[in-house]
Amino acid sequence: MWCCATAPSCLSTATDAAAPDADGVANPDGSPTRIPLLHRPAGSTCPSERAPGPLQCDCEGSDGGCSCRIGECGQDSDCSAGTNGRCLELGPAVYAYCVYDTCFSDSDCPSNQPCNCRASASDYTANTCLTGSNCRVDSDCGPSGYCSPSQVGVLCQCSCNPVVSDGGCYEHAPDGTWTQVPCSCGDCGHGYFCHTPQDTCLNDSDCANGDTCNYDGLSNTWTCSYCSPPP
Repeated sequence: MWCCATAPSCLSTATDAAAPDADGVANPDGSPTRIPLLHRPAGSTCPSERAPGPLQCDCEGSDGGCSCRIGECGQDSDCSAGTNGRCLELGPAVYAYCVYDTCFSDSDCPSNQPCNCRASASDYTANTCLTGSNCRVDSDCGPSGYCSPSQVGVLCQCSCNPVVSDGGCYEHAPDGTWTQVPCSCGDCGHGYFCHTPQDTCLNDSDCANGDTCNYDGLSNTWTCSYCSPPP
């Protein structure tokens, strides 16, 4: 859990949710509303086939000239502890590890966790349950609700750069003054989450300065923030 000042990057003004928009539809009473560009109206069935991983080195014998990695595997055949094991690299340290399919549909995952599918059978990415999600499909979010992805499959971290003094968080205004603001900015969810009336953004286009619309795990709302990649 990350805490930071609600700096401008955390509080980019969103388009009024009641205003007409290019991605908007009309309510039955004629009043305008908006829908998120990305949402999950229904679950899906994932591919059961999986392409070979990129690391295929026999590290106990002749490796055919390839470079064996440090880690728990050198090739897919070393990954036999689960379903469709593949040997993949992790991070700049080039550590090889086994990754398995953990689901093929939402019903394989615990409550409210959707199964995130690989793109096709020719992809070696794993099918995984998205832990921490609070919805699987739009209907989980109530009448006319929407369940959207927040930084799914992206290794980044949402945090802000607060100015903290005397135990408070402060925002620097354009006129040079400082205003104390709530210290509230959590991580980006990395799953599927319901939209709420308290959200300050709906789509990335609602955000400025390179920010994106992400689910804030501290305030439990969708807000504009910057998700920085790992070092």
